[in-house]
Amino acid sequence: MRIAVCDDIPKELEKILAALGEYGKAHPELCFEIDEYSTALGILNAVEKGKGYDIAFLDIFMPGILGTDVAGEMLSKSPDMGIIFLSISSEYAVAAFAMDAIHYLLKPFSQEQFDIAMDRAVKKVVHYDVISLSCVDGVYRVRISEIVFIESQGHYLLLWLSSGEGLRMRKKIFQMFEEIKKYSEFIQVGGSYIANLYFVRKISVDGMKMYNGAIIPIPRRSREKVRKAYMDFCWNEAMK
Repeated sequence: MRIAVCDDIPKELEKILAALGEYGKAHPELCFEIDEYSTALGILNAVEKGKGYDIAFLDIFMPGILGTDVAGEMLSKSPDMGIIFLSISSEYAVAAFAMDAIHYLLKPFSQEQFDIAMDRAVKKVVHYDVISLSCVDGVYRVRISEIVFIESQGHYLLLWLSSGEGLRMRKKIFQMFEEIKKYSEFIQVGGSYIANLYFVRKISVDGMKMYNGAIIPIPRRSREKVRKAYMDFCWNEAMK
């Protein structure tokens, strides 16, 4: 489980890491990979370079930027990431939960309060479905939630992940869709693309714009069907 901790105050950073250590002792079945950051720029640069996390602890008040803004940037890369905000004030709690934050911890926090936040985060993370992909350079284990879109290139498919990485495999687009169509977030767009609706920023006449900047063309005959599927998906997500 990949965890990022970002706080500009060293003592606060140490407290979070210590609390994580205690939680880890109580849950030996969990394996943590923890990266610590003392600046918002540090964690954003890491994410921009492809670093991905399952859980992120973000201080609300950091020099020059709010933790909610940092979270927005990180969630654009990994929508399923669990965010836990920390603050000395409840001022930004409403904004935090509007971003579907896992928890909002007020400083100073107790180990019990920290454990409640972690329990919620772990519950969100561990349900991820993973598939094995036989690619041209080896076999990869990939979380379903990491796949942004899939593109057909002749006899091959190019799978774009939220980290920015591209995986190439020899398979037909319809074969791939058969494997993942049970996940409601995937839709086949024409004969050359499969899109993860969680990563769609908007749909226009130009096509389906993804959060990573890619634009997936939508055949004219399929526009209404794709638009309706996207609206239905958004509605169903809002009703959860």
